[in-house]
Amino acid sequence: MNKILLIAILPLMMACKNQDKIDLAKSKLDEPIVTIVNYDDDLFIGVQTVEYPFSLLLEADKSKKYSFDGIDLEGQRVIFQIGSEKLKTDSITRFGGGHLDVKPVKNEKDLNEALKSYGAENKIYGVRIEMTTDALKSEILKKIEAKYGKGTKNPNTDKGLYWNIKKEHKYIFYAPDYQRLIILNNTNLSKTCYWDIMNGTIDFGGCDNEKYMAELVKNSTKPEDVKEKPSIKIDKDWNINGLIVGKTSEEEFTKSAINKRFERMTEFDGATGKIAEIYYQNNYQDCYVYFSASRKNPDHLKENIMNGYAVSDFRKVEIWFENGLKVGQKFWDVVKLFDKASIIDYEQLKFANYIEIKKPPYKVTLNFNDKMLFSGMFVK
Repeated sequence: MNKILLIAILPLMMACKNQDKIDLAKSKLDEPIVTIVNYDDDLFIGVQTVEYPFSLLLEADKSKKYSFDGIDLEGQRVIFQIGSEKLKTDSITRFGGGHLDVKPVKNEKDLNEALKSYGAENKIYGVRIEMTTDALKSEILKKIEAKYGKGTKNPNTDKGLYWNIKKEHKYIFYAPDYQRLIILNNTNLSKTCYWDIMNGTIDFGGCDNEKYMAELVKNSTKPEDVKEKPSIKIDKDWNINGLIVGKTSEEEFTKSAINKRFERMTEFDGATGKIAEIYYQNNYQDCYVYFSASRKNPDHLKENIMNGYAVSDFRKVEIWFENGLKVGQKFWDVVKLFDKASIIDYEQLKFANYIEIKKPPYKVTLNFNDKMLFSGMFVK
């Protein structure tokens, strides 16, 4: 009798457990953020340029709150996309590559402050689900195909597929090569183009990629509109205006003449919640200075040491070099200025649009524009 009773109760218990979860497969992806988050989860909000650079991201780690069409997503990262006009800039290049700037969210006050600082909406428009096992990838794909049929092959990846669900105003991108399922409400998105790092460029028909990308970065500052350009001098050891990588403290930087228009930012370690790095950003003139955070006391400016800097667009500054470099120099003319042994992967330069130079324990990256002219730099 007890065995029969247990068998009868078990499905009910499972049903109750699933009812406690938010089924992301049923989400319209326009829900208010406060209705889809749990402040008991490990929540982080901010910018992750590798994941997706043109919107604010809210990440839930190790959450027990979400499922996908009956599939439990416990243990998988779930990342919500939030619209932010402020982030429609050339954020990939301006931060010198992969950039992470996230802060923990413990309550609604933290959430609202972050949304306000980025001028972001208070609702989601997309979700990115981590898929770390082959079994999960297979289960999710079966669910999608059962509902929407076979997807279209993504020409940019080995196993990627996508669906354009017009009646539901949704894009679905299945990217198992990168452990991601991405679902977006496309009401306010391009109907002909899509791009992210994990899917590449998708043409839904009639895509004008140049126009599309221009829209994504529409709020970038045009070089010709920049005023009061700072004067920057790079010496033979790659120091910038007397600031020495590996030696100059944060306190010394704050007292220097170059410290104008800069805003102090902090990056947190997602695993520990501690400050991982401190940096100063000048988005108007695309200049950035990075500091390693003191393990003992990151608020003690004398203990935070400069470990890099970036000048992403030379058109927004007045810059000159002691070592013979000149703004706008051709790629191979720049190569000739340096000893082959000092250039990282010299034999691969014919395939590159940048040059990496050894500067132990750091490296110097010289960037070139679409015409292969010297246009920016990054030291770290």
